[in-house]
Amino acid sequence: MANYLASFVAAAALCSTACTAADTPPAAKPAAKPAAAAASSPASTPASAAAHYSRYGTGGSLKFTFMQAGAANTGWFPQFSVDLNYDEKDPAAGRLEVTVQVGSLETKDQERNDTLKSADLLDTGKYPTAHYAATSFARGAGGKLEAVGRLTLHGVTRDLRLPLQIQPNASGITLSGEVAIRRLDYGVGQGDWKSTDTVGDEVKLQFQVPLVRAG
Repeated sequence: MANYLASFVAAAALCSTACTAADTPPAAKPAAKPAAAAASSPASTPASAAAHYSRYGTGGSLKFTFMQAGAANTGWFPQFSVDLNYDEKDPAAGRLEVTVQVGSLETKDQERNDTLKSADLLDTGKYPTAHYAATSFARGAGGKLEAVGRLTLHGVTRDLRLPLQIQPNASGITLSGEVAIRRLDYGVGQGDWKSTDTVGDEVKLQFQVPLVRAG
């Protein structure tokens, strides 16, 4: 994630010898070859610089897990976008934006898919997208990196600190993490679905997304 720039340093020491008016002074010789000095000189610019990363194609996963009738159920959102600006030397200046097409959810059960998309739950006809925007990063418990932002879901916006792990990969980085939210905080669950007797309030979100450096 870091850009390393080498700066060239030219250093030479001139040696002169005594000469008479009739003699021609010998040519000055450098004490060290400029090329060698350049190769071994340290960089004079910071080792880290802000970089912009985006998700391309369909790589990565964005999963959700909820409890229904005492059993864990898992689904995922195949359609989402991620944009990240990050400088490891200045995390407070970082930016993260995630947009999820909620209607793309899949649980491998068509009846359950339709129920989750219905007006009594996610109401994807009225609220087709969820959006997370973080305007800075910070260090949380144990020094772990967190995005400091807000999640908009089902028309409700709430503060959310999102734990993150950032690892380099062959073409950029991999962004991963896990967080739990409460569906009723966002009004997801109307009528009989407000009860947590059948469907739990807590929903766990898990993501692992490869990002390619843009530009």
